[in-house]
Amino acid sequence: MAAAAIVLALVAGIGVYLYASGADKRAEENAALVDAYVANADIAKGTTGPELLQAGLIVQEKVAKGSLPPGAVTDLNTLTDLQTAGPISMKQFITTGSFVSAKDGGGSPFSQSISAPNLVAVTISVDTNAGVANQIAPGDHVNMATTTTNANGETEVSYMLTNLKVLAVGPNTVQPAAAAPAADGSTPPPAPTGSGVLTFEVTQADALRIIAANHPYLVLLPPPAPTTGSSSGTKAAASK
Repeated sequence: MAAAAIVLALVAGIGVYLYASGADKRAEENAALVDAYVANADIAKGTTGPELLQAGLIVQEKVAKGSLPPGAVTDLNTLTDLQTAGPISMKQFITTGSFVSAKDGGGSPFSQSISAPNLVAVTISVDTNAGVANQIAPGDHVNMATTTTNANGETEVSYMLTNLKVLAVGPNTVQPAAAAPAADGSTPPPAPTGSGVLTFEVTQADALRIIAANHPYLVLLPPPAPTTGSSSGTKAAASK
């Protein structure tokens, strides 16, 4: 009986020793330093792998092996045909899950121009009368009016939406560049936008209102007023 107890104690002791040794070994492995890639600065969504490398946005650092996240990138050549699926913060690990195919995941110029994830783009066509003579440009802001019939059968015109941002005119999400002066010194006329196909940046709910609108009419708004600091500076200079 005593011999059996001794044997069990020895087996238990060996088991504890082996577990402790394994735990120490695992701890040493996790604490070992390995090479990993991290963001050297904040990285914007849609940045391609070659752009990251050219701009020096990714650096290699020594980190504890146990801190490496799943999918940590170990070969920068794998990023050649990829681009970031979303923003990456400075010092964040570079992982395969942060990238998508540059061919399939870039999105169109329209989608990339949308400024917030809770907004969408919606397009309508208007004629020259309703579209301010086709002189609306990307980046402009407009009010949208529409005609409705009230309970008495009378026609009413009112603004249904105000201060809408024009995301694109035709296929263009930015204004065309100004024409350079001609060789004789004359200035060519500005290139007209020439399109009544307008895309707006709006909420989901406002997109539905625009789609359902009856012959919307657009009113172009002036550019934003100068900032308070600029105006106060002008006044101060004028008072001297």
